[in-house]
Amino acid sequence: MMKHFSLLILFLIFYSALVKGQFVKEKIETQDSAYTIPMINISFAKQWSALDLADRFGGANNNIGVSFLMKTKSKWIYGIKGNFLWGAAVKDESILDGIKTNDDVVIDDEGRETTIFLGQRGSSGFVLAGRFFNVLAPNKNSGIIAYGGVGFLQHKISIKYKDEITALTDDYKKGYDRYSTGFAVNGFVGYLFLSKNRLLNFFGGFDYTYGKTKNLRKYNYDTNQPDTKTYTDALYGIRLGWIIRLNKRQADNFYYN
Repeated sequence: MMKHFSLLILFLIFYSALVKGQFVKEKIETQDSAYTIPMINISFAKQWSALDLADRFGGANNNIGVSFLMKTKSKWIYGIKGNFLWGAAVKDESILDGIKTNDDVVIDDEGRETTIFLGQRGSSGFVLAGRFFNVLAPNKNSGIIAYGGVGFLQHKISIKYKDEITALTDDYKKGYDRYSTGFAVNGFVGYLFLSKNRLLNFFGGFDYTYGKTKNLRKYNYDTNQPDTKTYTDALYGIRLGWIIRLNKRQADNFYYN
């Protein structure tokens, strides 16, 4: 009986060591593996205008973006993203000269001097595809990313004021706001970091947008003529973002690092 019991103990010890060895081997092989990871990204960028867009807007703008990206095990990246931009200064404030007095001020409907606030508003959206490069990275799911996309760019001059001004109601503002839209391409090169514990996930890099836009308003009130020109617009800047990973967590025994 004791002999059988001793053999059973030896067998259990051997089996336990075998299982533990297989577990350790599996852990080493899988804990730093590349995975297909769907991601929701929330980002902020500071951008500057270039080409024809720089004639209309000056200084830096603000850009908030939301994107859905898929990083595959085979190192491809694809997805979609949308951006909202605002905050750049309007260079040509003479667009409202036609409603100003000889003293270069705007009078509201009550006969009082008032202030007009001009700014930039816009948006863009793209379908994306690119590559992931696992270099300069602490794990298999971090590294350099580069992607490009096709989509649209639109922008206008935002006209804000506090008081009632009949000459700048919503219908009349359309004659001054230069609302433009058109085909655009977008490119991004940067660094992606995805931690093994899923708590720290971010990206950052250089973002560039190039577009061909046209004024959608039929007539500009300040120039007294239609605008049929095609504009070449560009935006460039640095984008930083936070990542929400949507992939299922791997087995807990792969996260003992």
